[in-house]
Amino acid sequence: MTRYLLSDRDDLVSVVIVGGGYAGMMASNRLLGSLTSEERARVRVTIINPTDRFVHRIRLHEHAAGIADAALELRSMIHAEVTVVIGRATSIDTARQIVLVDTAAAEHLLAYDWLVYAVGSRSASQVPGAARYAVPIGDIDGASDIARRFAAKQVRRVCVVGGGPAGVETAAELAEAHQSARVTLLAGQELVAGMRVAARRSIRRRLQRLGVVVEEGVHVAEVTPHGVKTVGGTRLPFDLVVWAAGFEVPDLAARSGLPVDQTGRLLVDETLACITEPRILGAGDAVRAPDAVSAHLPMGARTALPLGGAAADTLLARLRHEVAQPISIGLLGPSISIGRHDGYIQLARPDDSPRPIAVTGRLGAAIKAWVCRMTIDRPRDERTRPGAYRVPDGPKPAQRHRSSTAATHR
Repeated sequence: MTRYLLSDRDDLVSVVIVGGGYAGMMASNRLLGSLTSEERARVRVTIINPTDRFVHRIRLHEHAAGIADAALELRSMIHAEVTVVIGRATSIDTARQIVLVDTAAAEHLLAYDWLVYAVGSRSASQVPGAARYAVPIGDIDGASDIARRFAAKQVRRVCVVGGGPAGVETAAELAEAHQSARVTLLAGQELVAGMRVAARRSIRRRLQRLGVVVEEGVHVAEVTPHGVKTVGGTRLPFDLVVWAAGFEVPDLAARSGLPVDQTGRLLVDETLACITEPRILGAGDAVRAPDAVSAHLPMGARTALPLGGAAADTLLARLRHEVAQPISIGLLGPSISIGRHDGYIQLARPDDSPRPIAVTGRLGAAIKAWVCRMTIDRPRDERTRPGAYRVPDGPKPAQRHRSSTAATHR
């Protein structure tokens, strides 16, 4: 067996991962799963996370409908040797290599030798009234609030704002689970605008079969206590407004003086190392890598997981004094559930451009259910089998040029 040496010193190496979502969980599991027993004795991995729960975000629409629990114990998802600190990172001091963490008991200073920035994303709320009156589908608290309101029979008219996959899945799930409610889906542009025309037609028909009223080209200007007001000035009354229209990232990197893009995402190089702080690596929604390797990557679980694995690969190379390789992540296409018994699986090229092939109906629903299970099971397997979660290689340069922008957030 090859004997790896992390350094020429006997000091312990502290790895701090900020965020216990898909990317952070994956990074911790692949890193520790890849180390030899001798190396693990010298490496300490700590995850900072606001709660002791892991949120399976691609099932939040099911949680909102009251048919599944999208929250798992974080401990059940991560390697046994990971230390978990429950709290929020409020700043990163790169000069002293310290993270300030606000916990329920007090503030703590957590020193690091290497840091993985994996803070994820949250529902955007720039539209007036959205933060106060709409309920976000992008986090577990919002999904739980929606489920409670339906259980209390407080909802007869519900509006889902956002025509991307998250909006489609939420509208379909609520309509199927609560057939007495009238569900309206407002899409600011076309429904699932990043997909093929045939896919958009098919998904629209499938939603309508469930009784969902689909309104395209409707931009919400304001959310009110009694519904929404459109850009055109029309007031639409609803008992509940569910917000699925866009996502934003926390401002931790910007507040800490780290380089960010115009949306606040940490700027990293092709190996996911921060462009100004080589001991900070990034993974997940809150990271912006060069277009040469990431122009085709959407936000969401299907990107966060492989980015978490890639960050671990880069860190492993650095610890072993090897050359880190640029990321190469290919995609298989979006998978969308439309209720419990229907789905739309769009096959795609590695650059996420759609192939003229799709799987729909019950088989599509079964594939989507498998994707949800695999998104949990394979990262867990990384604890003992690094590489268990696999993705295709990324597109070649010519393919990257053809792929103009990242697809809709999942």
